[in-house]
Amino acid sequence: MNAADATSTHPRRNPDTAFRKIGEDGGLVVIPGRAVVKVLNPVGIAIFSQLDGSKDVDMLAASVAEEFEVDLDAAREDVVKFLDDLKQDGMLA
Repeated sequence: MNAADATSTHPRRNPDTAFRKIGEDGGLVVIPGRAVVKVLNPVGIAIFSQLDGSKDVDMLAASVAEEFEVDLDAAREDVVKFLDDLKQDGMLA
């Protein structure tokens, strides 16, 4: 997903995924029936938990920047890369 695609869409999780937060430091996303598991760090959890189709990339980046007290541009780059990884893994709808 390139930046132009990312800003024009409202990403949402693949409805077949199962998401489980594990403590404060991690989480897992699994697609049942496939051997695909993604381990998430706290930033990944913050992003993935918001992927319901109601927020665009800029909104997600603003949320990450605020929650983790990082630069908005850096947060946006991380969000776009994370979404690209999720898309490649089949975890986005």
